[in-house]
Order: sequence, then C-alpha cells, then structure tokens
Amino acid sequence: MRPISFLCLLLGSLAVLAQQPMTLEQCMQLAQERNLDLRNAGLDADLADKAHETAYWSFLPNLNGAATHGYNWGKTIDQYTNTFATDRVRTNNFYLSSDVTLFQAGRKHKELKQAALDEQASVKALEALRNDISTAVVRAYLDFLGMREQVSAAAAQSAATRGQTSITQDLLDAGRVARADLLDIQAQLAQEEYTEENLRIQAEQAKLTLAQLMQLTPEEYAAFDVAAPPISDLTLSEPTATEAAVLEQVISSNPAYAQAALSEQSAGLGMGIAKANALPSLSFNASLGSGYSGRNIEGVGLPVQDGEYLIGTTGDGVPVYAPNFTQATRVKSFGQQLDDNLNESVGFTLSIPLFNNMRNRHAVAQARVQHEKAKNAVLKARNTLQVDVQNALTAQRGAYRQYVSAKLARDAAAESVRMADERYAAQAITATDLNLAKARLQQATAQLISAKYSYLMAAKALDILQGLPVTL
Repeated sequence: MRPISFLCLLLGSLAVLAQQPMTLEQCMQLAQERNLDLRNAGLDADLADKAHETAYWSFLPNLNGAATHGYNWGKTIDQYTNTFATDRVRTNNFYLSSDVTLFQAGRKHKELKQAALDEQASVKALEALRNDISTAVVRAYLDFLGMREQVSAAAAQSAATRGQTSITQDLLDAGRVARADLLDIQAQLAQEEYTEENLRIQAEQAKLTLAQLMQLTPEEYAAFDVAAPPISDLTLSEPTATEAAVLEQVISSNPAYAQAALSEQSAGLGMGIAKANALPSLSFNASLGSGYSGRNIEGVGLPVQDGEYLIGTTGDGVPVYAPNFTQATRVKSFGQQLDDNLNESVGFTLSIPLFNNMRNRHAVAQARVQHEKAKNAVLKARNTLQVDVQNALTAQRGAYRQYVSAKLARDAAAESVRMADERYAAQAITATDLNLAKARLQQATAQLISAKYSYLMAAKALDILQGLPVTL
C-alpha cells in the first residue's frame, strides 16, 4: 500500500471514530482495515499475482550479459594470441547469451494455468477471511446491543420497584402495611439493582470485545459507542428458506468453498507438471562474445634491417649470414580486437531424463497425494458450509419460536405486574406476591431480548454465508 493511500485510509478511519456513534457497517470496515491477518492475506494475493506474471513471462527467451576485466602475472597462455605470456597481461571478456525452451511436455503451459488458479485462490482466501472478520464483528455488535437493551429493561424494572418502595414506605408510615412488606420490596429492589449492575458489566465486556476486534486504542475506546438501530420495534418473520436452496446459494458464492475448489484444480495441474519433468525437453541457445588481450600486438611501419645473424656454413666452411629485420609493434586497439575476436554460436539441446534417483517418480506420487488432499479439502469445505447453514437455519427457526413464546409471556407478565400493583395498593396481595410477578416479568423480558438477538445473529450469519450485504 502506498504511503499516501495508507495515510488517507488512516485519516478516514479516525474521522469515522470522531463521528460517534458508529454503525455496524463502519465497525466492520474499521475491523477489516486494521486486521493484520487480512493485510497479510492481501500481501499473499499480491505475491500470487507476481507469480502469475512470472509464469507468463517465462515463455520468452532470456538474455544475459557479462563483462570481465582482469590482469595476469606469471606464465600463462593468452587465449586470444595462443602465445606464452610471462609479464603482466590485461584481459577483457564480453558475453551475451540467450536460450529458450522449445518443448517441455506442456510444463510451462500448466505452470501458467496453475499460477492463474493460485492467484484466484488467494483472492478468494482474502474474501473468506474478510467474511470471518465480518461475522465476528456482527456477533460482537449484536451481543453489545442485546446486553445494552437488557440493561435498559433492567433499569426500567429497578426504577419501577424503586417507586413501589416509596409507596410502600408511605403505606407503612400510615400503618396500612406491615414492615415485612417494606423489607420484601427493598430486598426485591436490591436484587434488581444487582441484576442491573451485572448486566452493565456484561454489556461493558461485550463492548470491549467489539472494540478489540476493531483494534481501538485506549483513547479511541474512551469515546467509542455504537449506533443502535430500531431493533426494539423490529417485527420478526418466520423463516421460510429451505436448507437445499440456501446451501445451493452458499456453494455458488462462498469464497472459502471457491478457494478450496481452485486449490484442487491447481493440485491437479501440479500432477501434470511433475509428470512433465520426467519427459524429454528441447531448448535453443545462442551466444555472442568477444574480448581484449594486452598480448595481442601488431606491426607498425615497414621492417628495418638491423645487422645480420649466422644461419649456417657452406660445404667449404664459409659462414652464411642472413639479414636481421626489426619492426616497431603496438597492442591492437580495443575496438579492433573486439572485431577480430568476435565469436557467435547457436545450438539445440535435447535433454532426456534417464535416471534421477527416483526423484521424478516420487515427485509424481507426492503430487498425486496433494491432489487427493485438495479433493478432501473441497468436500470438507462443503460439509462445513452445510453444517453452518443447518445450524444457522435451526437457530433462526428456534429463535423465532422462542421469540413468539417470549413475547406472549412478556405481555402476560406485564399485565400481571400491572394488576399486581393495583391489588397491592388495595392490600389484596402481599409484597411477596408482587415481587414474584415482577420477577416473572424480568425473566420474560430477558428471554424476549435474547430470542430477538439470536434470531438476528442467525439471519446475518446466513446473509454472510450467501454473500449478501449485511445491514441492520
């Protein structure tokens, strides 16, 4: 990621945090932006993309160049003049070489297809991890909202009991109720306040879990809050989707399953690549080279006679002399030597694997095992998705039935508390009877909230599995 892009992303994240409270979509976005595993998955996708490009460019010939510059002391044979040299000799060599594979039993084509599949699989892995993070954030977000709603219900219950305590105190002062009734109401209030505080602690823990998924700093967490959608007025509908229809949609769109399927295809190509290594291959190579030697000399001007030297005698013993010629010399120029020493070559190489210590056979066997494992991974991914769909549908249906029952129970308990308040004011029942009615209302309210959020969590899990947008 470029520094400017990262800075803009960071400033955007801080701007979102400054606009409290945050929506579910904003929480998921921030959690994905800051998750290190997701960043690494993105880097893996970049590496797979580069590997795909490498496989594509491998079809072209390579071109390599080399240049040397050196000196030699002592007796040696100069490679360009084929003469002995005993003094210091400077040498330079220049090379260009290229080779290309003409036939390799389709290995490069299979490697290119495998690299393309691996790149697609890495992208799907990135999407699958993003889904996992979204699921965790949705669960934590709904847990927090559910606990916060339970805190509100418990606070309302405590407030009502606190008012009832005041009324009972007035009745006690008027001599209309016994002190035991006041003590019962006060005990009920203490229990409700304890329940409220316990729920507040659980809500704070749920909020902390959500913040940890988003990797908020202590300063960000201090100002962090979420936007509560109107879930309390939400009307739940009975689930009608069938397992087969949902599973079909999940299989066609789920990135984790697509990743497993792509990896299985890649492993199948790996078998073909391993088999190609055991077949003959044909390559073409060409080279161009030249060099320079400090021993490569040439004459300058015309030879000049410089005395005579004895070459023999006649039959009569008369000495015979021949003229001795000398000529000035110089080292051939750099450019001339490069022209004179230029050499070119082309050739074909046929490579036939005869025996490689069984490495090729073992490589094919290992590739076959990897392919079988990849097949099993596809089946495992499908089975896992099927279990997830079954669990989510079962949880959603069960939560809906619980919601219907809990709503009836809550409505009945609320009416019972209203009537109990009237009867208690008329001294027709004791404080214990009133407390029992309130306890039933508190329990029914908690069950209703729990069923509602269980339904929502199951519904959102199904949306994520099917690749649908997640909103509240």
